[in-house]
Amino acid sequence: MADSIQSGACSSQVEWSFSAGIYLVATKPYVLDAFIERLRKESIGDPSWITAKKVYEYQPQTIEVAAVLKLVRAAQGIHAMQLLCNAGLFVDFGAITRCVLDCLDDVRFLLERYPHRSDMVDKFLKEFYSKDIDNYASTNEVPVLTKKIRAGAIRAITGRSSDSVVQAKKEAIYNTFCGYVHAGYCHIMQMFGGPAGQLEFKLSGITFAEEIKSHQRVLDAITDSTMYCVAYTCEMLELRELEGEVLNAME
Repeated sequence: MADSIQSGACSSQVEWSFSAGIYLVATKPYVLDAFIERLRKESIGDPSWITAKKVYEYQPQTIEVAAVLKLVRAAQGIHAMQLLCNAGLFVDFGAITRCVLDCLDDVRFLLERYPHRSDMVDKFLKEFYSKDIDNYASTNEVPVLTKKIRAGAIRAITGRSSDSVVQAKKEAIYNTFCGYVHAGYCHIMQMFGGPAGQLEFKLSGITFAEEIKSHQRVLDAITDSTMYCVAYTCEMLELRELEGEVLNAME
């Protein structure tokens, strides 16, 4: 699974030795956090405290706010993936991975033609902001179809109106991680195993080292993808200094 996304290594606690060398990337998600917080402060600032609702909210509710909040969600998802990976809880790891990848597609879809807003972007924002503390369970707004969001993300990545190769790869990744969200058969069966005479579903986590290392490579790839998406957001919002710092951190 990891090799279908990108090679690499990641661990929040230990060093792993691979053919390309030894990587210690315990701080990578925290570097990502710092960049996203800077992006937030420089682009959308702090939300306002709404006393009547006892919640924080952003006003006005802009395209910039939506894009940055999607990155915020992705970053926290990466921390959750770290914990789940270390515990060997790979089904839930996969479900969070799908969520993070969806957030990155959302960002690219929103900013593809920034500052221009297409009708689909307006529809996305209307549905997104309809789910505030008062209406999150009762909104009637219809979300933009996932295939339209992914198409916009592909255009943003490639600079072309369509790319069948990239589309096929993204579809394969999306379908793989959908199985974790929707409790697919083979995804559930991934939990079964053990030494002879001790076969069982590993409900409290899989501790096999090779499986953990494999999923750590996925985690590293997703973290890198999120960093590049932060750089893309900085580029579109014309935060050139921050964009340069993010890209330098990736070298």
